[in-house]
Amino acid sequence: MRHSAVLCLIASVAVIASVAPPARPAEKQAGQTQPATTPGPAAPADNRPTEKKTDAERVVELERSIQDTEKQLAELKTRLESPESEYAKAKAEFTELDRQLEEKKQQLKHLQEAGSTVQADALQGEIDKLRKTRDLAKERFDLAIQEQNALGEKVATLEKKLLQDREAVTRLQTPPQATTKPGDGPAIAPQPAETPAGVTDEQKQAPSEKNQKEPGQVAPPATVAPAPAPVNGQSEAEKGTADKPAEPPTVEVVKAQEQAQEKEAQAQLAEEAAQSITERVQTLTTAIENERKLLETARKKTQNARETQYALSEQAREKSAEGGPREEAEALWAKVRDARQRSAQAEAEVAQHIDRMDQLQAQLQELQADQIAALSEADRTRQEAQQAQQELEKLQSPFSPHNMLRWVYNHGPRLIGIIVGMLVLLWITRIAEHRIVRLLMGSADHGAPADRENRAKTLTSVFHNAAFIAIIIAGVFMVLAEIEVNIAPLLGGAAVVGLAVAFGAQSLIKDYFYGFIILLENQYTVNDVIKIGDTAGLVEHITLRMTVLRDLEGVVHFIPHGEAAKVSNLTHGWSRTVLDIGVSYNEDADNVMKVLTQIGKELYQDPNFEPLMLGEPEILGLDALGDSAIVIKLIVKTRPLQQWTIKREFLRRIKKRFDEVGIEIPYPHRTVYHRWEEGRHPPAFPPAGSPPPTDA
Repeated sequence: MRHSAVLCLIASVAVIASVAPPARPAEKQAGQTQPATTPGPAAPADNRPTEKKTDAERVVELERSIQDTEKQLAELKTRLESPESEYAKAKAEFTELDRQLEEKKQQLKHLQEAGSTVQADALQGEIDKLRKTRDLAKERFDLAIQEQNALGEKVATLEKKLLQDREAVTRLQTPPQATTKPGDGPAIAPQPAETPAGVTDEQKQAPSEKNQKEPGQVAPPATVAPAPAPVNGQSEAEKGTADKPAEPPTVEVVKAQEQAQEKEAQAQLAEEAAQSITERVQTLTTAIENERKLLETARKKTQNARETQYALSEQAREKSAEGGPREEAEALWAKVRDARQRSAQAEAEVAQHIDRMDQLQAQLQELQADQIAALSEADRTRQEAQQAQQELEKLQSPFSPHNMLRWVYNHGPRLIGIIVGMLVLLWITRIAEHRIVRLLMGSADHGAPADRENRAKTLTSVFHNAAFIAIIIAGVFMVLAEIEVNIAPLLGGAAVVGLAVAFGAQSLIKDYFYGFIILLENQYTVNDVIKIGDTAGLVEHITLRMTVLRDLEGVVHFIPHGEAAKVSNLTHGWSRTVLDIGVSYNEDADNVMKVLTQIGKELYQDPNFEPLMLGEPEILGLDALGDSAIVIKLIVKTRPLQQWTIKREFLRRIKKRFDEVGIEIPYPHRTVYHRWEEGRHPPAFPPAGSPPPTDA
């Protein structure tokens, strides 16, 4: 008993000593609750202005950060791959305790089945204590899993940070390339140097993840690559709109292009630098978040280790007080010492994570200051590039006063020449019309001069219209080509329209074709009197599509040539007047024909009418025996359009002469015969002027 009491006293002193935590500074006490740190710019320690770092200082800081990151990566990978890691120990401990708990449950089941109540109650107490220890081991294993995942995320973040720092060092150590000259294409941004040795494929792929939005972070705005500057004052879209080479740019345009390209290259470099710093800020923010997770896990590990230490200490004291086997008590005290060691290690990890978060916060504040400066520089250079591009667009705008004066100086004389040429050609065609009239009138070997003149006017009218349209269309195309409008699509469109018209307007094409045939065959000309269908009139105008007729009442008829299935020309070459003269049956026909012959000779000898006739009137003879008259037919050959004049004068003279010689021109008579039946007398008609009889 004395020996066991001494052992219990020693165990109690050891437990009290092991439970007491080591003295630490108040701000890093493991048991204290640290506020969650969030990344963000912190207030400066004093009001002194922040000095702008040089490139040399940035390179040194980045190289120091690269060495620190490489060291952390090596330690983390060794820690993750070590078989003596916390994850492996926690897994082994939980597996063993879970196995023991299952075995004791099976033993309890057998004791309960055997009816050993006392032994079952004692075993149940052991199971309860073992279950508490097993739950603590389970919590430790869960924390180890969380720590393992957080460490994996930290490794990925550090690899990404390492690659970004190396790229930043390369960018600082690589001088920017010179911008290209006008006509050589857009400026080329400096290419990154080769990937340093020792960088894995995952690190190479890390920058490709910069466009992925991480939780709690806002992706930086993507910079849009500007369009290449116009080459020689003409963009790529404008190159295909003109077949002739572009005019050389002016000195002002060349200088503006050089300045715009230089500003654009500077803006691209500034935006790339700002984008790189923004990516590094995001990576640092992710690293701080990883450290925060590891800090929370380390604090939970400390709490778990303490609870495990208390639980195992209590079990060890109970074993010693009960006087159980010494080996079991020593094993429990060994576990107590291991829990105490884990608690101290977790406290050290807490302090380490706090220090690391402080370092990362300081780096983040510096990097955020650099980010603000880089974004301001990028915005300034972009505004300068936009202003330079606007100045270039003003110089290249065709509506600027400078370019308008230059355009007038280069194209004005040629445009004036084209317009003057069109007017001269129109004047020549008008003069040629009169020459064509005289040529046709003098060279034609048939028809009267008036007929030849009418045909010449008809042909020259059509020629004038065709020449006018051809000159105007050709002039318009020349003007469009001169003002640098691509006429190839217009010609193609005209061909398509012509094809559509050919299929959809066949009647219109038929009108033009028949009009050409009418003019070619000289079926009728202007001033001819024709009859088309039921419409007759004087031809006033002829085009390739239609004929314009005016009838005796002054009504104008527009008749398409396609509808002229049958045309009757009453004045083609010469005309003829046909007269049917009716006289009474009591007259001598031979005497009447002599009188008509004498009248015809007098008319032919009249100087006013002789030019209108092509010969003396011809008496054809007795032509018909009518109901009340005999008909004598005579004809007179006249010049075109004069048959009606001769007819009216001839009839006037015939009426006058017949009245002088007493030749009767009869009119229809009707004789009515009355017949009465025998025994009846005709009615007595009352005398003229008497009132009509009334009924009695």
